[in-house]
Amino acid sequence: MKKLSNIICFLLVLSSCGDKNDYIREVYVNIEIPVNQPEYSDLNAIGNSIFVTGGVQGIIIYHSNINQYRAYDRNCSFEPSDNCAVIDSINATVAACGCCTSKFLLEQGGITANGPALLPLKEYFTTFSGGILHIKN
Repeated sequence: MKKLSNIICFLLVLSSCGDKNDYIREVYVNIEIPVNQPEYSDLNAIGNSIFVTGGVQGIIIYHSNINQYRAYDRNCSFEPSDNCAVIDSINATVAACGCCTSKFLLEQGGITANGPALLPLKEYFTTFSGGILHIKN
């Protein structure tokens, strides 16, 4: 009985640590992007990326290879509930959060390259067919 009460106390202490609201929210994403349209012309070259609306803080679309695209939420994974926790710049394949200075590698699944962030960017599923990029979760 004493062992059980110790386990319960430990779980209570563990569950009370940290901010329970500090996670990237789940939102419905189902977007179609006609990449051949002029407004998406920056995606013509492999290695280029653009920002579009959707997701929690917007979506990064990265052209990773011939007919292959990756899509990430712009919400930074470090303290994502902060209003400023947004990916605001991309230099080649590195996305950066101006709020916490974390950097993420777009070519490698949005993993952290530097900064206080430990988790990768939230990635959405993509398919490409007939000139249409589908982004969903």
